[in-house]
Amino acid sequence: MNVGAIASKQAVTVPVGASLEEAAKQMLQCSVGAVVVTDNADGRTVVAGILTDRDIVRARLEHSSSLAALNVADVMTRAPLVIDAGDSLAGAIRHLQARSVRRAPVIDRDGRLLGLISTDDVLGAIATELAGLAQLVAQQGRRRDG
Repeated sequence: MNVGAIASKQAVTVPVGASLEEAAKQMLQCSVGAVVVTDNADGRTVVAGILTDRDIVRARLEHSSSLAALNVADVMTRAPLVIDAGDSLAGAIRHLQARSVRRAPVIDRDGRLLGLISTDDVLGAIATELAGLAQLVAQQGRRRDG
């Protein structure tokens, strides 16, 4: 199973020049805890960073200005972990562990954003695989008993 098969396909994005207030409203409206920050490079949209709800809270506590006065670029995680859609699930887990992060943008071979993978996505995929394995074991046990 590869990352592209399990990643959330609709990553919420905000432009690098957005205010934190705009980003926070977008996160609230979409019920997400993180947004992918995008920028334009050579006429194409690229991943510039990632912004989490925790980043917004931290920024608000560290600065006396309002969220409208703060910019996404000021507090986002720059050069975030990005995972190729073709990477294996095991590879994605290793990458997430190595960077100690819970989510990462997923890109195609050309660097285009395809979605977002989170530990919730990974756990769901593993649970599905384990359920299939448990069903197989149960079927084999019934054949021997029957």
